[in-house]
Amino acid sequence: MAKPVMGKLPWFRLYSRIIDDDKLRLLAFEDRWHFVAFCCLKSEGLTDEPDSELRSRKIAVKLGVQLRELDEVARRLKEVGLIDETLSPTAWDELQYRSDSSTDRVKKHRQKQGRNNVKRSGNVSVTAQETDKDTDTEEPNGSRPSGDGPSLRPEHVVEKWNEVASALGKPRVRDLTPERRQLVKARIAQYSIDDFVAVFGNIGASPFLRGDTGKNFCTFDWAMKKANFQKIIEGNYANG
Repeated sequence: MAKPVMGKLPWFRLYSRIIDDDKLRLLAFEDRWHFVAFCCLKSEGLTDEPDSELRSRKIAVKLGVQLRELDEVARRLKEVGLIDETLSPTAWDELQYRSDSSTDRVKKHRQKQGRNNVKRSGNVSVTAQETDKDTDTEEPNGSRPSGDGPSLRPEHVVEKWNEVASALGKPRVRDLTPERRQLVKARIAQYSIDDFVAVFGNIGASPFLRGDTGKNFCTFDWAMKKANFQKIIEGNYANG
């Protein structure tokens, strides 16, 4: 029976007792890292994808091994009971919590803001403070609503961008400067990690944004600007 999919998480729990885990201590140091990498892949949702050659190739690339080596790595980890037949870490659902994802909290926060601050006119919603200026300021507290898990951070967004940048022929972000941090925090105040993933996916699906036309203007900084981010997530460049 297939296991329920928890969905993507920007981070996962790694308990301090892992250093004394008898199963891990049976492995070579390299395979201990491979196990951590499989945890990352589970958190990203990759191990929940249907089994296929493409999935195996993706996993091999993530682990930094050849495709022919993947089976042997998986065999060693399965042999000590650290991963199952789907290459997912065993006892994952018992050790991770849905509350670690901020998506539900953000949705509730938006609904609350909508009741308090939104003026509705026809099918268009306009916040009381919204203007036509492309301002990139943070919320009064400078972060997303508090809850029982950590907030989405600029580092998470940069990490996700860098994962797809090379494939898209885009420059990776090397330095998270104060200016970039403020820009990303302004978007985090409005959107969830799933929204950022959707934006990066829309960039990859658009020849215009990919730079196939010869103008590779769609950089990380450009995509994070308020007006550009909104256009991308709404699919304005889908056919471009």
